[in-house]
Amino acid sequence: MSNEQTNWWEWQRFFAARSRKQLPSLETADHYCSIPDSVARSLAVFQLGESGGGTVVRQARQSSIRNVDAHYAKALELFVKEEHHHAEILAICVRNLGGALIQKNWTARLFVIARRLMGLRLKVLVLLAAEVVGICYYHLLATRLPNTRLQQLLAQIVEDERAHLHFHCCFLRSQMISGWRRALFVLVWRSTMAAAAIVVLIDHRRALRDLDLKFSAVWRRWRTYRRLAERLVLEKDRSAVPDSLIEGWSRVATS
Repeated sequence: MSNEQTNWWEWQRFFAARSRKQLPSLETADHYCSIPDSVARSLAVFQLGESGGGTVVRQARQSSIRNVDAHYAKALELFVKEEHHHAEILAICVRNLGGALIQKNWTARLFVIARRLMGLRLKVLVLLAAEVVGICYYHLLATRLPNTRLQQLLAQIVEDERAHLHFHCCFLRSQMISGWRRALFVLVWRSTMAAAAIVVLIDHRRALRDLDLKFSAVWRRWRTYRRLAERLVLEKDRSAVPDSLIEGWSRVATS
């Protein structure tokens, strides 16, 4: 078994150890009366986006591309399960804010259509873009919310998403076997991140405005994370196991 295959086993164990989390409870709605209604609607959109992912698991199971094996497919399945857990947490948050869950949204639909048209590598790249968007948005939201259980839950989701980000970077890094692939990744990655950021800024503009989050500040943070993720993918000799990767990411991201 190669080091990269062993790493997928490490990721499988990593996600499996986190798969027995219990759903949280929140305080009464009185604690959230000062939070704008637009925040509930915004979280409902993200909740819908966290609910999918089954097709990428099936594709990984059937894939014959380089460095994809049964351990990777299982780790990916557990990653999707953790995303669904996030969706359940966000659903609780939305209800506690007095909002309603939604069944469809144009940004979520666009994301699903894009993934269905892509192969496994591009699907993972789009998932990586979603992780960067989620990390930045949930973090910025938490900085503007009162000190409540909701704020703590968003901060916890951010930490989980950082692990997801490393997982996807690890896969994409394993695919960077030639100079033209690295150049193509940079082109597609930057274009995807720019498009994702613009779409989210448009769709969540009310919540950003109501929480006094400037577009320029949001854009700067996404650009910083985009560069960090790009660097993680393009580094050639990065074979550390998830725990050490997450520790290193956290030091850089919070500096």
